[in-house]
Order: sequence, then C-alpha cells, then structure tokens
Amino acid sequence: MRRALTAAAALACVIAAGCGGGSSAPTTPPPSKCAGITRPATPLLIRLRVPPTLAAATCLGRTYTNVVAPDWAGLPAEVQDGDQGVHVFQERVLQYGFVSCSDCPRPGLDLTEVRRDHPDWILKDASGADVHPPGHPGWVMFDISNPNYLQAWATAVETQLSDGGWTGVELVDAGNLPAWTNSPIDANTGQDMTVADHARYLAEAMAEVRGGLKSNNFAVIAQNQPFTIIDPHQIASSDAVSVNRGFARLRGSAWTSLYTYFEAALDSRVGAWVWDGGNLDHQQRVFGLASYLLVSGLWSGYSVLPGTERALYELNPGVPSVAPIRQGDALVREFDSGSVAVNPGSTPATVQLPGRSSPLVLPPGGAVIDVTGRLTTSFS
Repeated sequence: MRRALTAAAALACVIAAGCGGGSSAPTTPPPSKCAGITRPATPLLIRLRVPPTLAAATCLGRTYTNVVAPDWAGLPAEVQDGDQGVHVFQERVLQYGFVSCSDCPRPGLDLTEVRRDHPDWILKDASGADVHPPGHPGWVMFDISNPNYLQAWATAVETQLSDGGWTGVELVDAGNLPAWTNSPIDANTGQDMTVADHARYLAEAMAEVRGGLKSNNFAVIAQNQPFTIIDPHQIASSDAVSVNRGFARLRGSAWTSLYTYFEAALDSRVGAWVWDGGNLDHQQRVFGLASYLLVSGLWSGYSVLPGTERALYELNPGVPSVAPIRQGDALVREFDSGSVAVNPGSTPATVQLPGRSSPLVLPPGGAVIDVTGRLTTSFS
C-alpha cells in the first residue's frame, strides 16, 4: 500500500485545493480536487520523502515542474499522469556503494558484485580498510578516477532510469568538500588522496557519467554544497546544481555568497536549484522569487510551497535577455517581458529598470519583479 505524502508535500497538496485519497489506478482526467490546478510559470521543485498516494501524485504533477525522490517503482508515471511535462529525478550516489534501502538514494552498482568481480574499484586506507564518509559506516568508497567503474556505473544507471521512466538523477554525494572517517589511498599516486585531487576526480567523473546519460536524454543534477566553495569544473559537469539553500531569508554577505555561487553556475550555463521551502511571509516570498530569477536558466527549479500566494508564482517576466548587472548594491536582470531587481544590502539602492522612465528606490532587503510594466514589490 502506498504511504502518505511527506508533511511538506501533503501541505502543498492541501494548499493547492486538496489532493484527495488514493485509488487503485492513475486517473485521467485528474481527480476533481486538483482538476483546476495548472502549473505555475515558475518551475517549482519539490523533494519527496515518502511515496504519495496515486491521487496526490497526480496533483503534484500539476503543480511542480521538478520532483525528486528515491527509486520508487511507478512514481514517474503516477506524477506524469497529472502532466506529461514533469521532470522526475531519482536520488543517486556516484562515489559509494552500500546495501540499498527503499527510502535511500540508490547506488549505481551492487556492492556485493563489485567486491566479487572488481575489488580494485574499492578504495582502501593505509591499513587496507574500507573508506567511509562520516555517519555512514556501511558505505564503501569507490575509485571514481577509474574509467571502467564510471562506464559500468553509467551503463547500469541508464538502463534503470529508462526502465523506470525517470528524467535523470540527482547526485547527492557530489559535494565540493569531501569528508572521510579515514583517508583513502589514491589509486593513481599510491599516497593519501588530497582534497585537490579528489575535486578533480569528482569533476571528471561527473562529466564522464553525464556524457553517457545525456546521450540517452537523461539529465544530471549535482548537490554541490557548501556554496562557500566554488569549483567551476564540478559545476560545469552537471545540468543544474543544488546547495540545498535559498535566498528568501538571507541578506548581506550571506546572500552575496550564495549569489556568487549561482553566478558561477549561470556563467557555465548550468541551471540553479534554489530551495526556500515554506513558512515565508510576503516580503520573503517576493525577495526569494526575485533572487531565484536572477540566477535562473535551463534546468533551473525553485523549491517553495505556493501557499495562499500561488498567483505570485504565475508571474512570468519571460526569457532572460542578459546576465544580471550590478547597479550600486543592487542587481538587475532584464527579461524579454520584464525585469527583476534585488537589493540584499543594508542601505537603500536606486535602480533603473529596463524600459521604465523613472528610477526606483529599493529599501534594504527590497526586491521588485516587473512583468510587462506591472510591478510586484516586496515593500509597500
């Protein structure tokens, strides 16, 4: 029996007019409780932690552009019953092997088979022991610099994604600051693996498996936190990057640091997955959305619960015309049907929006979204 939604997903369904209970088969058209829902202009993003009911999955498909979940059989078809254009991503691990569980990210290869057939793909420390990341004693580190391992991983994952109807993968272990309980011996040098070498191996591994997956029309999203470390090669080796943070509650140097990370992604033509979640007031919602629009591009997604302000996420300034530009302490980005401006600083900022005759003063923490001349602001 399918279980209920996570609290966040369930709340999203309730707010979106209710998703109803389960049924024995996908329904077309959608259940009446979400039949009137249309997907917002903003490509919304959600991560599921327990499987939704069939009716709830249909409602999710009519609200979200990107859905992320563990490898639950049948989920892509159930979500896409609401809208065939939904992207459904499977959580995956690239660097480690372990015994799979139903609610965990899925490794690419079976650890038992690797131990039996390719023990050289498993990294060891100086004492010959397996290497684990903190908090995961059952995870074993693979040699991501080994092209044979990467080819086997990509081949297995391509088959699994195709059979399940998935859009692509989110690599949950693509962080740019590695942590191990014991240092792995680098198979290429015979010495302890350095952080710099690991960063290079990870970028090259991501590029290698992404190349294989993209040839079969699958996308690769990378969890690449922390955002305080920017590795352009790792960022460029994915279709979109996530650092599991959003802009809505940030100001000053914290906002600037997150923006600088996503600016690097924008420069590499890589999408931004920005996570703001729920419990936002109106000012935070406008500020968060405007900040997301500054860095949005192909494969981008914005995680927020629409709540009672669903109309806000219907705002559509169109396709970005240029990269964001700085105007004093503020940033402005022009779109083909409008523009956005954000002032993350502690003092007012004067901006000139494209196509408007008069400048606009943004207060500290102020933002504005201009759609065909109509302004939506985070301030009165």
